[in-house]
Formats: sequence, structure tokens, C-alpha cells
Amino acid sequence: MGAVLENNAIFLTISNGKICKKVPKKTAISVERVNKNGATVNEEFYKGWKGQITAIEVREHKEFGKFWNITLKDDDGEAILQMNYSSGYSAAFLKTLPNIDLSSDVVITPNLKMEGDKKKTTVFVTQHGQPIKWYYTKDNMNGLPELKKIRVKGKDTWDDSDIMEFLEKMVDTEIVPKLNKGARKSSTGGAFDVEDIDPEDTEKDDLPF
Repeated sequence: MGAVLENNAIFLTISNGKICKKVPKKTAISVERVNKNGATVNEEFYKGWKGQITAIEVREHKEFGKFWNITLKDDDGEAILQMNYSSGYSAAFLKTLPNIDLSSDVVITPNLKMEGDKKKTTVFVTQHGQPIKWYYTKDNMNGLPELKKIRVKGKDTWDDSDIMEFLEKMVDTEIVPKLNKGARKSSTGGAFDVEDIDPEDTEKDDLPF
């Protein structure tokens, strides 16, 4: 009858510069911790994840906001990598998309480093053994809006709303039509493990480049 009763895709997040996969029980490489809800969870951590990009979706949680879900497919099945809608991780990934061959596998490798007391987050994307360069750069913006400085409660802060809206539209119009399957949606459905996301790992960077 065509019904699908279970989604067997692996669900991934990014934590402290690593790909994080929650597992139902201890494994040889898993790490145990207690999340902020008081539940004990087991997680495996990986330097990166390889697969062909087959879908990109924006999912919205009524409490925690919007997230990007990137589906990566390999010979073993599918994995859904979740990134905060506005973060160093997602911005870096989205800026590489126009330069990616969507018919071939990519390797997505997150990175976190400290600059003073601030975390700087990004991802590196490689394909065919070569790094994929950003399509949108400081020297060649290709229409990408500039980061805005706004004042909130008496303090200056950077606002990337225009940038993320531009990148979301780019995904809609330029990337989704090229994907092998699926379509990007804005939705309140889908998988969420937001209680296990470290807010500091998904915070906005101070600068766009």
C-alpha cells in the first residue's frame, strides 16, 4: 500500500566540532553523558561524514526555531545531518553549495576553534579528494548581502538575517532542482533532537568570513 512506518535514516548533529551520532546503547567508541533533561545518552563522534547530498530541508521547531536538515546517502543508507539555521556550520556549508557536484559524494568535516574567548565554527567540504571553495567570498560576494551591525538592548551585535534568507532562496531555486530526489520544505515536522544540541556550538559567528 506504499505506507512507510519507520524512518531508518541515521540522525546526526554537530557538537564541539565533531559529527555526533546518538546510539541506543553503548558501543566500543560511544561516549555516555547526561543531557539537560536528565536522561543518559550514548553518542559516537566522527571527524566527518561522507555521502551524496539528496535532500536539503528547513525544519522549524515551535520552541527552538529553524534547522537545516541535509540528507546524505551512501551504500549503507541515509543520514540526516542537522545544523542550526543560522550558524558558522550552516553558513559555511551553504556557501559551498553552488560549487558542489551534486551527482557525487562529498565529505563534510566540521571545525571548531577558539579565538580568544569566542568559538568560531565552520565546516570544510571536500569532493574527489579536493577541497570545495566557497562560491560566496569576501572578495566576490556574488550577490550575497553584507552582514549588518544592529543595536540590541544597548549593545552592538551582528545580524545575518538577510544573508540566511538569501542563502535559503538560493537553495530553493538553484540547488533543489538539481537534487536526485526530495525537495526542500519549510515544516514543523521531521526529526528533532534539539534537547541534545549545545547552543554554544550553533551560535552565530561574529563575522561572516
